[in-house]
Amino acid sequence: MSKITNLLKNISRRFIFIGIIILIIGAYFIFTNKKALPLIYTQTKKQNIREEISGSGTLTGENIANIRFKTTGKISFINVAVGDKVFKGQVIAELDKEELLISLRQAENTLRDKRAIVDRVHDELKDHQKDETFTQRQTRTTAEVAQDNAYDSMLSAQKAVREAVIYSPISGIITQVLQLSHQIVNSSDIIAQVVDTSGTYFETDLDEADIEKIKLGLFAEIELDAYPNKKFEGNLNRIIPQIKTTSSGATIISIRIKLKDAMLNFINGLTGQALITINESSNVITIPQEALREDNVVFVERDGELRRQSVKVGIRSDTDIEIKNGLVENEKILLNPPSKGTRISQNSSVVGILTRFLGGNSIREAVRGR
Repeated sequence: MSKITNLLKNISRRFIFIGIIILIIGAYFIFTNKKALPLIYTQTKKQNIREEISGSGTLTGENIANIRFKTTGKISFINVAVGDKVFKGQVIAELDKEELLISLRQAENTLRDKRAIVDRVHDELKDHQKDETFTQRQTRTTAEVAQDNAYDSMLSAQKAVREAVIYSPISGIITQVLQLSHQIVNSSDIIAQVVDTSGTYFETDLDEADIEKIKLGLFAEIELDAYPNKKFEGNLNRIIPQIKTTSSGATIISIRIKLKDAMLNFINGLTGQALITINESSNVITIPQEALREDNVVFVERDGELRRQSVKVGIRSDTDIEIKNGLVENEKILLNPPSKGTRISQNSSVVGILTRFLGGNSIREAVRGR
């Protein structure tokens, strides 16, 4: 009977001790409110690294000319089609000149009439050059003003006839043409668009915060949506000295990148993405950005222990960071360091937690029933 009583007492003590253990574990997680994260490691490595900024945009040429008539009229003919190569000064289109020529002849006839009147008045007053009366002067002046006005009308009619024909101001490729001829157009209608393909450019917009990072001559890679397996190289050629505001209220600047090699099949307006290299370093120590804490600290494994290491950083790519001082190649570092002020646990097992609370091997022995 005494043996049974002792056995029950031992079992009770064990259950009490196990209960205390459970309370300790619960208190640990309640008061720390932290879960031990699995430790993920990576290694430092040497590689080339680039700091880049990107922007979406479109392909364009050296210059673009939108060709319009300066007067309203009915189109007589259009001399070009999309894809045609044109030279500077080539006829693009012409308005119907019939009414314009009638107006010109009428203006010329009016001028002849006014000149004849001036000649008659001068003939009548040729003997009164020194004693011309006010009435005679008024008659002569009225005739001369009418002649001048008629001359101006004739010049205006001549100009209208000249402007009934439009010419290409640049050499290039026709990329846009009004589809229907024999229709009435005005000065706001684009009859044709010519793109000068002597240079090929990519135009893109950047956030105003990037303006201090860019300068003329920077290297860029262009990826066009129409050529997914090809990259085009170029250099920053122009920074447009005027900001723009987007529909969302953001302030942007426009730049032009000149492609090194002209495209075999130039298509104006192709869309794509530009990667502009701001800085680059070759054969330098790098780590993933996730491995660097906000206070420029990394955790490196040395002699079997994780140690804090302050580092000096250099340029940053989208994924990696250059380390100028503090680490060497092939060191094992923590990829997911804790934030500043957070303790890092290398032993997150139950026994490990209890050991930190009670110390030594007493917990392990207790669990084993010793």
